[in-house]
Amino acid sequence: MAERIETDAVVLGAGTAGANAALQLASRGLRVVLLERRELSAGGAQWHNAVLEWQFRRAGLEPPGETAGTAVTHMFGPGGERGVSLPDPPTVKADMVALGHRLRSLAAEAGVEMFERCKAVRVELDGVRPVALRTEATPVSGGRSDEPPEAASRRMDLRAPLFVDASGLHGALRRQVPSLHHWCPPVRGNELCTATDQTHEVRDPDGALRFLRDHGARPGDGVSILGTNGGFSTRGLTVSSDLTTVSVLVGCLANGRHGTGPAMLAELLEDQPWIGDAIDGGSGVIPLRRTYARISAPGVALVGDSACQVFPAHGSGIGMGLMAGTMLAEAVQGAGDPGAEEVLWDYQYSWHRDFGGALAAFDGFRRMSTALGSAGVAELMGAGLMSEQMARTGLDQLWATPPPGDLPRMAARLARHPRLAARMLPMMARGQVAGRLAGSYPETVDLRALQRWDRRMSAVLGPLPG
Repeated sequence: MAERIETDAVVLGAGTAGANAALQLASRGLRVVLLERRELSAGGAQWHNAVLEWQFRRAGLEPPGETAGTAVTHMFGPGGERGVSLPDPPTVKADMVALGHRLRSLAAEAGVEMFERCKAVRVELDGVRPVALRTEATPVSGGRSDEPPEAASRRMDLRAPLFVDASGLHGALRRQVPSLHHWCPPVRGNELCTATDQTHEVRDPDGALRFLRDHGARPGDGVSILGTNGGFSTRGLTVSSDLTTVSVLVGCLANGRHGTGPAMLAELLEDQPWIGDAIDGGSGVIPLRRTYARISAPGVALVGDSACQVFPAHGSGIGMGLMAGTMLAEAVQGAGDPGAEEVLWDYQYSWHRDFGGALAAFDGFRRMSTALGSAGVAELMGAGLMSEQMARTGLDQLWATPPPGDLPRMAARLARHPRLAARMLPMMARGQVAGRLAGSYPETVDLRALQRWDRRMSAVLGPLPG
């Protein structure tokens, strides 16, 4: 017999996006249950990730104390073409395991009830609205399970006015809500990134120094080689200042034509024998497309990868997911029915108004890099078209047009590369228009207006490059 539990909100997924959503909802007076399909400590990303302080501030969180910055980031094309060097890049590395643990601990202190090893999630609908979630899971006390799973597992019938899907790319809750099926199609190969991020020992410090010298870098700097496996791909290495460890990030499109994150890592380790054994890290598949036009429906809201709230130009979703959870909590605060359609529409409207434009614009940029391919990225770098301002804008995850002083130089260089210009300029223009179109997102509940808006956005961005 399932135990019936009445609560205000159920959050599915205890990674950083879900844990913060649960924390923020509970901090605003809601009774919250947080569910994780794995052990709680394994929820979410298990590697390091680039984060931005402004995203933590918008999420109402203190930046993690374990971050460590990169002195200079040096960018190159796939054939060694020198792009640009960025002193004091805005991104810092944060340990996602530590961040997830911190958020779950804060959520527990705020009164969130937590369960792990959640299985067989089934949603009950009343018309189009979810009203219950049935599952079997193990209770967690204070952020840690204190009983063996076979002794503690409980069958539950969770009743709530609000269900939050923070379960990741495959949307375990989203897939069971028919009213979202049209708006949230499966993400395809050219809209997915396969990535691996690991920290390794440095086996041969002299070899690490040779690698750094070859790239005009010093210990503590980052070296990013773009376009190695198709136009959207990277090999990034950051050797620690004391030459004892190296952080490695590799990734490419998950369309089956350019390899995988783990395969790219294996190739890199073979190319760079000075890199030793792995210390920690992990791999994942990340959505790259613009945020779904509709990320809520009566009784349900999507946050994080489930909503495709990911920065498309390089596949970073941690900061976006954190902000989304806080924005959801802000929208429902004080509402008599936190799952009411008009309440949750305020959340998705605010998201698209504040961040949808930048993500759509950078989706255009990501499509451009895909269309260019490795050869085009090499030509772009060799032509000097990757400016410091362009690179910094991408790392900052904030769309900005080139400053007027840069335009004559860019125009002159593009004039010397007409084929490159013919491929870059239309896609960059599409991204610019898409960014502006986000400002016309319907402010109140109107599905027909939203359909028209979504069709215009798709037409502006155009078909995906093959």
